[in-house]
Amino acid sequence: MTEPVSETIYLDSAQGLQATLPRWQNAQPLALDTEFIRVDTFYPKIGLIQLGDGQGEALVDPVAISDLSMLDAVLGPQGPLKVLHACSEDLEVLTPLTAQGLGTIHDTQIALAMLGEGLQVGYQKALQLILDIEIPKDASRTDWLQRPLTQHQLDYAALDVRHLPALYAELMQRLQARGLASIYAAECAEVCRLPQPVNAETCYQEHGNAWRLSPRELAVLQALMAWREQEAVARDVPRGHLLKPLSLFELARRQPRSAADFQGIPELNPRVARRDGAELLALVAAARALPETALPSRLSPPLPREASSVYDALKQGLADVAQTLQLPLDVLWRKRLADKVVLAAVDHDIAAGIAQIPGWRAPLLSLSVEQVLLSYRDELAQWSRVRKVS
Repeated sequence: MTEPVSETIYLDSAQGLQATLPRWQNAQPLALDTEFIRVDTFYPKIGLIQLGDGQGEALVDPVAISDLSMLDAVLGPQGPLKVLHACSEDLEVLTPLTAQGLGTIHDTQIALAMLGEGLQVGYQKALQLILDIEIPKDASRTDWLQRPLTQHQLDYAALDVRHLPALYAELMQRLQARGLASIYAAECAEVCRLPQPVNAETCYQEHGNAWRLSPRELAVLQALMAWREQEAVARDVPRGHLLKPLSLFELARRQPRSAADFQGIPELNPRVARRDGAELLALVAAARALPETALPSRLSPPLPREASSVYDALKQGLADVAQTLQLPLDVLWRKRLADKVVLAAVDHDIAAGIAQIPGWRAPLLSLSVEQVLLSYRDELAQWSRVRKVS
């Protein structure tokens, strides 16, 4: 049997890529990474795809190979388990290349967090910590769309997958020794996927200061943020290049009637005001003309400051669970999850709060969380009254 190629292969033709596919389909696991540019665009522009199997690497050039559909056989669910480090942005780049998603993905950054090494350990530091390997990180901010790529760029890109299989193997051994391997797999299944697309009609509710606005002002904010979302996608530009959060808030509050009223709106891009000003004014006017019955409801204010006490009590109540699992508390119980649980308990009831605990965490955390929330029943009712708005 021929030994697998141990050197880095640069693939810039469909024929060359096709010829190597069986190797990557049989990788156990497949190390995966991407290089891309996302400075002034909504969507990332892919410059390179790196594949590795522990014996060598392939650098796939998506600029030279226009049709990458053949990669579905490797990247899709029928392909091998894929290992990435800090996978969220890579998933956004790679998912469009597959018909049914990327299949099983394990993220070594999640493994490091579960082992108590920190929530966002970078790849370079991970190799130092776990394998005592040092790699340079001086090509991360480079133009991956330029051609030809330099040898320095190619060497750097290859390093991003060269040691990933060994890193993964060592981390899995440590997870198994602590009895965390199944929880790790479940966490990767929950985390390593693309978020739901933003709903243009409801994204105004995520504006940090939307709760300060009246229903009429909210109608303006809703119209402007829906326009921004749709135009950012259509023009392939970052949302902030069109309207920033502060300018959105002030436009909703001041409700300009003419181009002259744009003067003094903080952080309003002058180019957007000139090019899109008429459309923005029309959106404001339409929202201002809506009947009262068509206006959105006011949004609830944030929890009062004293609500921090229930957050502290929840952390204390879950500390024993984390210790029993040999899992860092900040991995088991994240701030975002705490927010969802507490807000649901305040706005609805304790059962609704418990229902926010997802997946593998639910059977481990629900009882302890319920006990804490029950001890705060009176406070939850008081905060609920504070959040109820007309």
